[in-house]
Amino acid sequence: MKLLLPILLALLAFVPTDADAQEAWLVTYGPGEEVWERFGHNALWLVDEEAGLDHAFSFGYFEMDRAGFYFDFARGIMRYFGSASTSAREFEFYRGRDRSITAQRLDLTPAQIRWLHRLLNEAIFPVPQYYDYDYYFANCSTWLRDLLDEVTAGSLAETMQQRPARQNFREHTSRLNLQRPWLHAGLMTLLGPEIDRERTAWEEAFLPDALAYWVGNIELEGRPLVSETRVIHEPAVHQPPESDTILWWFYLLLGVVGSALVLLPLWLGQGAWTLLPWRLAVIAYGMSGTLILAMWLGTAHYPVAGNLMLFILHPLWLLLLLPLGHTARVTVWWLLSAALVAGIVLLAVPDGPQYRADLLLWLAPLALAMLWVSRRIRAPRPGANPAI
Repeated sequence: MKLLLPILLALLAFVPTDADAQEAWLVTYGPGEEVWERFGHNALWLVDEEAGLDHAFSFGYFEMDRAGFYFDFARGIMRYFGSASTSAREFEFYRGRDRSITAQRLDLTPAQIRWLHRLLNEAIFPVPQYYDYDYYFANCSTWLRDLLDEVTAGSLAETMQQRPARQNFREHTSRLNLQRPWLHAGLMTLLGPEIDRERTAWEEAFLPDALAYWVGNIELEGRPLVSETRVIHEPAVHQPPESDTILWWFYLLLGVVGSALVLLPLWLGQGAWTLLPWRLAVIAYGMSGTLILAMWLGTAHYPVAGNLMLFILHPLWLLLLLPLGHTARVTVWWLLSAALVAGIVLLAVPDGPQYRADLLLWLAPLALAMLWVSRRIRAPRPGANPAI
């Protein structure tokens, strides 16, 4: 028993308590290779060398092996939680993923740091304490933003809500995925006008590097909130652009190649193989629209709601594959044409409700080619047999 007591006391010295923390750092991790790493991550790093406290606290963790995870995710039900680990272990992991690591020391009083530590412990332990994750309003970064706002008595929110964001959700989502064109195309297609609205700096802080920017560029009570900045790791690969741009070459190439394949029946005749690209394109447009509608009306994925891409991608395309009568075919063709024109107008306006000029370089020419082919194969020359 005499030997056990000193060991127990030594172990207790390394257990974080709400009186230990004397330094607080906001740590920002840059984007990585995996889909869930594209937006970066962040943590609050609390340090007190004398007390043995050196831990990073963060949120946004999920369990892919949890029963029902994928089914819940498809429905928009995302149960995430927070965690804590030693800074050495945390930083080594992100170095191994070649993700940037930047730490900003926060100019908080010892009382504020102890308060922050207590709030972190209450939110994380016992692990896991699940919360409802949201892409833009309840993620790893908004958790830290809200905790910092609480220990600064609302001063952080008051300051950041008065400043406009540098970029809106669409611009950030786009620029962070430019290096993954297919992922970029999928996200820009699925996400509706919610991500195109103008935002405040407070809302922009959903993104870890945006929170780091604003925390490093504001003053509270006449003092900068950040007193020191350290670059712990500089990545060799994962360095996203600072601003959004249009992947015109990628989408235009898809539009030209896709349209050429769809137009094959006009050059080579209406055979089974030459019509295959047209049929596949019709199915793809119809099923994509069906997916958007299903996510909007049947799931909790609210950023998909009101998606104007439905003017171009919608289930009506599938009617072209049915053996409709002449009047019905003509009616469907004109409905598809009118919807396409409306979609191009609505999606091409930079200040409009949903700006998707990049996707129009791909989807609009392909849709025009589909309509042109459907017009020709549905109106054969006198004496000829229709191909479909």
